[in-house]
Formats: sequence, structure tokens, C-alpha cells
Amino acid sequence: MKYDAALKELLRHCHAAILRDLLGIPVTSSTLMEERPRETTSVRTSDFLLRVVQEDGEEFLVLIEFQTYWQRNVPQRLLEYRARHVLREELDAITVVMLLRPSPSATDHYQDREVDYRFRLVKPYELDAAEVLRENRVCLMPLTPLMQGGVDVAVEAERAIVDSDLAEEVKADMLTNMTLMAGLVSRDLARHLLKRRRDLMIQSFGYELIKQEGLEEGLKEGLEKGLKEGFKQGFQEGLEEGLARGREEGMERGREQGYREGVLEAIALGLELKFGVEGLKLMPEIEAITDLGILRILEKAIRTVQSPQELRELYRR
Repeated sequence: MKYDAALKELLRHCHAAILRDLLGIPVTSSTLMEERPRETTSVRTSDFLLRVVQEDGEEFLVLIEFQTYWQRNVPQRLLEYRARHVLREELDAITVVMLLRPSPSATDHYQDREVDYRFRLVKPYELDAAEVLRENRVCLMPLTPLMQGGVDVAVEAERAIVDSDLAEEVKADMLTNMTLMAGLVSRDLARHLLKRRRDLMIQSFGYELIKQEGLEEGLKEGLEKGLKEGFKQGFQEGLEEGLARGREEGMERGREQGYREGVLEAIALGLELKFGVEGLKLMPEIEAITDLGILRILEKAIRTVQSPQELRELYRR
């Protein structure tokens, strides 16, 4: 699955809350275990292993498998993972599939001639996003776009993450995960979240997924060409291609507003590539500019200016 690395960061920060709020497993301690060197060619990186201890001292494993869409062989794979980890750690295990998108064929039961195997199937898309927001379950906020009513409250959930007491690094990872999840249900929402919080997301490891691969259902316009292709050819070519893509997006939309959005996206991309977070801090000021002529000047000037302040002087004259 494309989002494994980002979801692992979410688990790293929030595994206790996910065990409690999504799985109903209250624990006194939990540890996300790193994968050991590969023992067989069948070992995949998409299973996440937690070692947990409950109040009564019972210790066991929780194995979580994330699936964007249901696949027919998920139960057999999960059974394989369970057997391998139980043998290796010599502990009992609870196995979980977290399914991100609805599927009528999804099941929590596998049976053949010799095996009768039941596991937990967690469906975030059946949860109520508004309830998660009301109860301020911050660790579940990144999954709200997938939930019932999630698109409607996504901006509130994003704001709750930003206003929380979490460290900046954790906020960055959560916002990036939230944008990735939004891309599975609404490209407009994903684009909106990215535009609002790009300055924070850039600090997240998961943000590389957005840059290199785009979102599965969106964010390909204005980003994919300049980042997926451009970075392969070097920084300067990536910058040139990204800016060109931003212009093309506006022209293809065939209306002034679309062109303006394309130019703004190109400016944001150029600022990020050349100056990082400091460059993106200019975007609120630049987005307030209504003169397309000035925006076009700024878009071209990014190639030659040496600092964000130098670019600011161009539109403050």
C-alpha cells in the first residue's frame, strides 16, 4: 500500500489512542516494534506490530494491517503474519485489518478445510466524524476525511490538530496523513488542506509521498509533473517544470480564476523548492494579490531572486 510509511508515523505517535478508541483495547503500555531483518521472502512492510501490556499484566501482540481497498487474499496474508510473529515473539496475538474504503466483499472471517480464523475488521468510514471532533480525539483526526460527514468537518479537525498541544513534528505528520486520507475521497479537499498547511506538512516524512507520488485520487495537477518528474532531472529542471505545470493548469481550465489558481500553485511550488518553509510564509500575502500581472511577475521572478524578502519587495513597491 502506498501510504504505509505515513501511517506508520501516525501509529508511532498515537498507537495507545488507536488501540483504545478504534479497537477497544485499553492498555497500560504499548510499543511499536520495528521490523527485524527479513527472514523470508514473503515478509512485507505493511504489517505493523505492537507489543502491549494490560492492567492485569497480560502481555500480547497486536498486529495491524492497513488496506486502502479490500483484496481477496487479505485473510490468508494476515494469518501468515500472525503465525510468523506469534512463533517469533512467543506471545498470543490480536490481528486487525483497518480498511480505509468501503467494500461489499470485506470480511472478518476465513475458513478452509483445516482453518477457521477470525480477526478484527475496523472500518473508519463507518465512524461519525462529528463525534470524533466533539470528543476531541486528536489522534483520530487524520482519519476524519474517511468518516461519515468527514468532508464537512475536515477543516475543523485540521484546526483542532494545529491548536493541540502536540509537538510541531507530530502535527506535521498528522496533517500530512489527513491530507493523504482526504485524497481518497475528495481531490478538492486534499488540495485545500495542502494549500492551507503546506508550511507545516513540509516537516513531515510522509510529505515526501505527496511530492513524489501525488495523492492516489488527486493532487496530481500542478504537483505531479514538477515533483515526480522534475526531481529526477535535478532541482532546477524540477522547478522549471513545476512552474510550467502550474501555468498549464490555469490555461486548461480556460477561465481567469482557474488561471490565477494555477499561477498561485506554481508560485507556492517554486517558493517551497527554492526557500522551503521560509518561502511558503509569503503565500498568505501573495494570495491576497488580485492583479494577475503582478502574480505572473512573481512567478517568473522566483527563478532569479535570492531570498523571500527580495521577492516581497517586488509586490510591496
